[in-house]
Amino acid sequence: MNFLHKFFKYFCILSILALLQACGSGDGGKVSKGHRDAIRFECKDSSDVKACGLEVRENFFETGNEFTTFEDLSDEQIRKVKLECIRSKKFGLEAYNNCLDDYRTAALDGTLFQKGITKKPKTSIENLELSTVRVDILELGDDDKVYAIGGGSGVILDSKLIATNCHIVLEVNKGNKKRAIGIKNVGQEKYGLASIYKKSKKHDVCIIKKDKDLEAAFDMKSVKKLVKFKDLERGDFVRTFGTPIQLEGHTAKGEINYLGTAKEANIEGYGSEEDFYEISPATKIISHSAQIAPGSSGGPLFDKNGYLIGLNTFMDSSFNYSVSADHIRELLKK
Repeated sequence: MNFLHKFFKYFCILSILALLQACGSGDGGKVSKGHRDAIRFECKDSSDVKACGLEVRENFFETGNEFTTFEDLSDEQIRKVKLECIRSKKFGLEAYNNCLDDYRTAALDGTLFQKGITKKPKTSIENLELSTVRVDILELGDDDKVYAIGGGSGVILDSKLIATNCHIVLEVNKGNKKRAIGIKNVGQEKYGLASIYKKSKKHDVCIIKKDKDLEAAFDMKSVKKLVKFKDLERGDFVRTFGTPIQLEGHTAKGEINYLGTAKEANIEGYGSEEDFYEISPATKIISHSAQIAPGSSGGPLFDKNGYLIGLNTFMDSSFNYSVSADHIRELLKK
């Protein structure tokens, strides 16, 4: 999918005030903590980070840029603009500054705030939603804007880690342009960035880690428990959660129809002939009747207690498949 992923109405909490406070100064206007974060991301692989940072700043000014400042905006507008541009930091100084400038213009035009503030969960469904994540593969376009070019779903494991499918997040390493993994709390207006932490391609399970610089922008409410494959039975109640075909927060219920390994189910992999994703014959498979669709991949499969039993992974004709949470547990131990 090729679309510009617009952020939503700002959700304010006291813990992000320090993150959003600009500080310091330099040529070309005030340099904020966000600008310094962007420079650090751009230079993270350099052998001399300090020299790289100086070079990035010098090139920034030589091409006629200035640090975007917000003297003409209100405090709420400033916080909103910086929240909108958190994910642009990972693409470097110029991309981040351009994002700030674009949203500053929107604030001056009166188009910055578009959606309502989120509310606290009232139902068990909304509680499950708190542990569900939208995952986007972000790409820096030729116009220095950040576009979501694909993605799926994920589930929060603890205060730092999120489980999803490898066939979703490993796309970040493909292509000729800069890419990053964006994460969003489902049903909320909180965003962050993540990096691949551990991977098991043979089971299509990847664990991504929330970037520590963005801890105040994204909530991490973990699932209660991971259920073992051996404790599941055909006929057990299940519930899916995720973002199929852009329906963020979509959920469906059903039951387990089949339990077995990929070998026993005669499954070698999935995907198109050109982009076939092979999995291990030993991968533990759950076939169920709860609806999933493209975009559900990596999202949680819950049991009746709201415990995690698997990751929704692929469809085959009228069948829906998840990989067992056992493979998440195995990967965490490595």
